[in-house]
Amino acid sequence: MAVEARERPGPAPRPTTRPRPRREREEELLVWPDLVFVEFIAAVLFLLTFIILSVFVNAPLLNEANTDITPNPSKAPWYFLNLQELLLHMDKAWAGVILPTMFLGFLITIPYMDRRTEAQGVWFGTRFAGRISGVTAFYSMAVTWLLILFDAAKFERLTRFIPTCPPGDGHPFPPCFSEGDAGLGSTRQLQTRLRFSVGDLDWPQDFSFPVPFNNMPDDLLFKNLQLWQDMRINLAAVMTEQVIPLVTIAFLTVLIVYALFRIGWARNSRDVMLIMFTGAMAAYLTLTIVGSFFRGQGQELILPTDLQVDCGTLAAPPGCP
Repeated sequence: MAVEARERPGPAPRPTTRPRPRREREEELLVWPDLVFVEFIAAVLFLLTFIILSVFVNAPLLNEANTDITPNPSKAPWYFLNLQELLLHMDKAWAGVILPTMFLGFLITIPYMDRRTEAQGVWFGTRFAGRISGVTAFYSMAVTWLLILFDAAKFERLTRFIPTCPPGDGHPFPPCFSEGDAGLGSTRQLQTRLRFSVGDLDWPQDFSFPVPFNNMPDDLLFKNLQLWQDMRINLAAVMTEQVIPLVTIAFLTVLIVYALFRIGWARNSRDVMLIMFTGAMAAYLTLTIVGSFFRGQGQELILPTDLQVDCGTLAAPPGCP
């Protein structure tokens, strides 16, 4: 009886493992050599450039530091020159503390105000982001320059329509300037030269008010602590150094945001954040450039070619006037 030979079942075939697909090279960035090598080459080129400059260009160094002599102009480090420039145009508390803190707070809150997930981490992720950045940067730099020039009396003729106050007039009206050059020399002269009256109150001397709880009786003081010490609020100084600069900044910011919305370039919260960030950084750069190259002795606005440093009474080094 023939028995059919049955084939023994062979070993089960091993499951084929598919290798992990190799990632495209441009999708990853390695610290070495992609990042560190490029940084090393950049550092070497930077160092060589400074060595060459030091050979052919003399550094404009002054005398050794002397606590008895203050150079004129005396400037802050370059990264603080923007704040030093702001100090010339507005109140020191706003220019040196409050506005920088508000800007840093704005940077911190951007991720919480812009919750959109589209095109995160992409340069110019929205449709008109490139146009918005370019127009906002130009607008911010131009407006900052115009405001600086106006405050430096470069547009003094624009205010010559305001008359000069007649002598002996105790309650001038309409508004006029006290004796001096025709026109407004700077916005701070609104506090010192502008004269007008509201009833029996004359600007600016009668617009000064005591701080609440000023000059409290001795029996109400807390451990003899006199907080205000005859402090008064000078309304003319508040208007000139705080209200006018802050209202101008807010108005110009709202103006560019509104204009870009009207022409259809700005469409969402990310565009608004881009406008505000670009405008602030462009103004920061402009103020730094003005403070570095266009402020001379006494912080006067001059051309960079006329910039000199008063080295004091000691023996001046070469190149010092």
